[in-house]
Amino acid sequence: MLKFIIVRFLSSIPTLLLLIIVSFVLMHLAPGGPFTSEKELPPEVLANINAKYGLDKSWPEQLWNYITSIIFHFDFGPSFKYKDISVNDIIAQGFPITMTYGLWSFFVATTVGIALGITAAVKHNTWIDYFAVGVSIGAQVLPNFIMAPILIIIFTLWLDLLPGGGWNNGAWQNIILPVIALSTSFMASIARLTRGSMLEVLNSNFIRTAKAKGLPARTIIFRHAIKPALLPIMSYLGPAFVGMISGSVVIDIYFSTGGMGQFFVEAALSRDYSLLMGVTILFGVLTIIFSAVVDILYAWLDPKIKL
Repeated sequence: MLKFIIVRFLSSIPTLLLLIIVSFVLMHLAPGGPFTSEKELPPEVLANINAKYGLDKSWPEQLWNYITSIIFHFDFGPSFKYKDISVNDIIAQGFPITMTYGLWSFFVATTVGIALGITAAVKHNTWIDYFAVGVSIGAQVLPNFIMAPILIIIFTLWLDLLPGGGWNNGAWQNIILPVIALSTSFMASIARLTRGSMLEVLNSNFIRTAKAKGLPARTIIFRHAIKPALLPIMSYLGPAFVGMISGSVVIDIYFSTGGMGQFFVEAALSRDYSLLMGVTILFGVLTIIFSAVVDILYAWLDPKIKL
């Protein structure tokens, strides 16, 4: 298992380097630049600004300097839009906020989704199953960019129960609506995957053998059925978690939480290369890490998987 873990993480390094190179090239191919606007700057001024930020060098030299700066100093450089502040400072400010409601959304989506799927599978073809499937379908057709304004209208404007925006140092009142808006569609997908996988396991031969031996239903479900049923869900949870983190773009716009999503949008609109690259690399690293963690958990749950 240790060898599997080491090789899995080492194999992620080329993927991360490829992500940096492709992101760098695509951003520089896009029209415009961080210092272009409707009113053009004098050529001398623009040349001085480009020299200050190293944009006067060739692309390979810029890319090499950027990669070495990250590897040896963990420095993403200065922001072109926000003066006197570095990309590291912006990430340190916004990422904890994004991670906070991202983790809560992941916990809610996973817990409710798995519980709903198992209940629907155990009570197959009953009203409980139909209710669970209906809830899943309803949540699936309401993505976060639709769910967010609906929640604000209902709980803020109509009922005046919860604030419709702001962070307030992570107060629970400010976390509830972003978590619901972000977790519902993922919860529906997890519930549907769990239900289908659980139904397949419950119809397996070893489950029929356990029933023939007279084991209680609770023992059959929690000791014999859940572990193999969770294998397909594990492969989904890694991308789902990263999807909740990157889904903060919509959440930050609607709820003004101050997370990474808002910075990411502003960086894309203003061609802030350093900030855009920093956020892209951050999301890429999270994707690689959690994909590796899911593979490790998958290998732990299923001993048949070999390196």
